Amino acid sequence: MNTKDKPAVLFLLLSVYLLPCQSQYTPEYVPQGKEPPKGPPQPFPYALSSTYLTYLARTEVEIQKEMVKYAQALQERLGMIHAYLQDYEDSSIRGTAHMPEDVDPWQRATQIAAHPITAYRMVRRFATEFDAIGSHVSQQLERQLEERVNKLSGVFPWPSEKDLGDAMDAILRVHYVYNLNLEEFARGNIMGIQTDVGFTPSQSFKIAEYAAKNEYYSLALDWLRLTESRMKEENDTMSVSGFSIANTYKRNIEKHDRDFDRNKHNSHLYMFTERLSENPNAPTLRSVNYEKMKGMSKDEHPEAGHYNFLALCNGEDFQDPRYKATLKCWYDKRNPYFYLFPLKAELLNREPLLIQFHDIINEAWTREMKKAAMPTLQRAPQNVPGATPRTAVYAWLEDEHIPNSPIGRRIELITGLHVRGMNASEALQIASYAYGGHVSTHFDSLGGNPDKDPILKLKGDRVTTFLVYLNECQKGGLTAFPVLGTHVQPVKGSAVLWYTSLKNGQIDMRMLHGACPIVLGHKWIATKWTHLNQNFLTRPCDLNPDM
Repeated sequence: MNTKDKPAVLFLLLSVYLLPCQSQYTPEYVPQGKEPPKGPPQPFPYALSSTYLTYLARTEVEIQKEMVKYAQALQERLGMIHAYLQDYEDSSIRGTAHMPEDVDPWQRATQIAAHPITAYRMVRRFATEFDAIGSHVSQQLERQLEERVNKLSGVFPWPSEKDLGDAMDAILRVHYVYNLNLEEFARGNIMGIQTDVGFTPSQSFKIAEYAAKNEYYSLALDWLRLTESRMKEENDTMSVSGFSIANTYKRNIEKHDRDFDRNKHNSHLYMFTERLSENPNAPTLRSVNYEKMKGMSKDEHPEAGHYNFLALCNGEDFQDPRYKATLKCWYDKRNPYFYLFPLKAELLNREPLLIQFHDIINEAWTREMKKAAMPTLQRAPQNVPGATPRTAVYAWLEDEHIPNSPIGRRIELITGLHVRGMNASEALQIASYAYGGHVSTHFDSLGGNPDKDPILKLKGDRVTTFLVYLNECQKGGLTAFPVLGTHVQPVKGSAVLWYTSLKNGQIDMRMLHGACPIVLGHKWIATKWTHLNQNFLTRPCDLNPDM
């Protein structure tokens, strides 16, 4: 085989299992219905998608088996192969050691993909390890498999350096938002859940280098200190050179101090309160502002919203206890449809209205929505002016895509609004988040000019958001409302309803919200937005500027 081809060993291993097993992959986890791409392969958003991470983990189960077999014929390369195997065993195998040996492979793969460290280490192996191994073993490919290997080339693109960057961004985002104890995290303790899968010194150093390169100053120093600590603990003097650590320390501090005034003026999130050359023990801006600003209103400080969001993601709540005591749960039978099986309603905020309905969809609906979304899941648009920063993959479903899950009709019965019909609402949006997946704070109202936007002119602005949780997260994943001072816990089968605009048509600025990063597990949601023009009689307008 030509040595210029893609890493041969990876395709050799996949040729044994991937093609014969393709039809066996359950549609709940693997994108179905897509033809092989024409021309250059299109990258999958591996680090952003629980679907593709699970697919990758399931594939790697077979890759690992073949690595073990093939290593017997590669004695001169065992050093490199063993390094791969050790990393796999320390993460994916150790992370699923509590599961029975005969457990379904998809359940094992789901567990691997749900864990932030095992998922990161898996993406790293695909992005870096296979190239190195493949370049040494490609000449030893068996002739009878070469033709099948070539057929795989270019059809299934594997994680790249960009995916590895996404994976490290996710780790750093979780670190920042939840202010993780890195010593515990690196040993596999995920916010109190001990998983026994951690980071090696060299892996933590790569994250430190990435953080420094991207000017995450405070996070970079945390990971550098972790690297030194782990090296000392493991008596490791080889995997990372002292010079490399010292050089990264120096560059990070120099850049932080050189740009200190500009970054302070721009409220840079990852800096210290003083120049580190003047005070090496200066606290981080996050630690100071978090305690000072959480619970404040935006009127009290313009940056309070960010720190309120962090606090809410960490489980804090700023609603007045006396007000909170007036909120209630009840069985709602206002619609005759719910006489036999009343709606389980929980009032989270009275004005503006924020209400959670429990048990509104069943497991069959959930499976159908996920299955229908799989073939078209794709990452959110990148670098689009005005777009809310987010890390997830999305699909849009029309009613005919999910005929056995009439979610539009269910929402109509609950809200009394017109939902079905192309002008009454938007297609159902399915979103899938992997570890670190989040959405920054934003408003759902479109707020555009109907004279310039034909969609707004036809449909009007959004009236309500109806957000359905398709699963529960092990850690993280709350929906936070910084102005209201409260958060919503994802409960499988439940939905949250709020009005995106006031009755006078203006954006309701109180409904600022965001999705907190996933720490452990996956998150699936389905969102339906209804629009104004077909609901102006069901929710009449009001000339009062305050309504």
